[in-house]
Amino acid sequence: MKKLTSKRDFLKRIGLGLTYLALSQVLDFKKVRAKYRPKIVILGAGFGGASCLQYFKKFSNKFDITVIEKKRSIQTCPFSNHVIGGITNLSDITFDLMKMRENKNFDIIFESVSYIDSEKKTVKFENDQLLKYDFLILSPGIGFKWNKIEGYNKTISNYIPHYWDGNKDLTLFAKKLSDLEDHSRIIISAPEYPYRCPPAPYERASLIANYLKMIGKRFKIILLDSKNTFTKKDLFLNEWNINYKKSIEWISRKNGGKVEKVDIRNKSVTTNNGSVFKADLIHIIPEQRASEIMFKSNLVKKDWCDVNPNSFELVDHKNIYALGDSINAWDMPKSGFSANSQAKILSLNLINRILDKDYFNPVFLNTCYSFSSANRAFSITSWYRVNASGTKIVSLGSKESDIDGTDYDRFEESNHAKGWYKSITNQIYD
Repeated sequence: MKKLTSKRDFLKRIGLGLTYLALSQVLDFKKVRAKYRPKIVILGAGFGGASCLQYFKKFSNKFDITVIEKKRSIQTCPFSNHVIGGITNLSDITFDLMKMRENKNFDIIFESVSYIDSEKKTVKFENDQLLKYDFLILSPGIGFKWNKIEGYNKTISNYIPHYWDGNKDLTLFAKKLSDLEDHSRIIISAPEYPYRCPPAPYERASLIANYLKMIGKRFKIILLDSKNTFTKKDLFLNEWNINYKKSIEWISRKNGGKVEKVDIRNKSVTTNNGSVFKADLIHIIPEQRASEIMFKSNLVKKDWCDVNPNSFELVDHKNIYALGDSINAWDMPKSGFSANSQAKILSLNLINRILDKDYFNPVFLNTCYSFSSANRAFSITSWYRVNASGTKIVSLGSKESDIDGTDYDRFEESNHAKGWYKSITNQIYD
């Protein structure tokens, strides 16, 4: 196999694959029985589900396509830290799905799903209505592990919101920050891997610091970590030293960083070595697992859904596919970029299956941008493919931003990040 040497090489290769799909396979639909219109149902209109929809819409004359989404607008996780940090308005990362009703190429149902029956091939809504499918694609987002920390559970999370799933008003977090007194202390607890967007807790700490610095308040952020290292660690530590000096302190698990107890009344946490930290604001990011609907429907055995890495079909559940945050994607991180990359392959190979063609041999890309301040960003880009035995997705290597990058380099990467976000949201929420 020829080694992929750059992001440009990768995009060129996968672009050729999608061009092949668009130009040649459309003719093969003539081989499909004229009256047969497979019913494809997509659950979830986040980055994964919305990306799948865009690919299937091109063939809406051959498929019946239905999207199920409980919310009428999508608040994206990418760039959500910018809202908390006072850089971006909430409206800038919120996309109105009601406009989709005007689209004649597919149906959209705004309802919550209570159960998926894989044997009967039905989706049951909370109002007890049923929807049949031929092929079901699941992209419902993330779920959480509760009661892992003493004093912190699902009920308590209403008082100490994690703001990690797009269901809370991020401006409320921003207001909490603006209400802090001068010289306030903030505790952020980062969970064990895997979780949605590995570098996000550290970007969140950075942009909270950026906001407090911007409004002229002195502060101390203590980042307590359940891990001994993290993605882009050296880049973050370097940026914190440049921008915030000693205002952000990271404490690893081996040094007593894993939070084991939360005391809301006394505004304190206790860690794995018995240390007690008090703060004016406590922010706990809980450990994570597949979305709750996966467990309710018996589609998952452990924490994450197991899928075929070539097709993303659920193991032991025929005609159900899953992608994004709820699956075990091996070396691939849980991110919006990953979900979009997975959606391309899932859609292409599901079409190949319907046409009784061989699966396309997948390659994947993930680029993760992180901001340390409003106009300073850095990234890691990674390439992936399915291993020779066809059993899992493995990394082909990665490349990080130069730790000695100039101010101009950081500014340029911030523009690249903003450009990526604008481009992908325009594409999938058009």
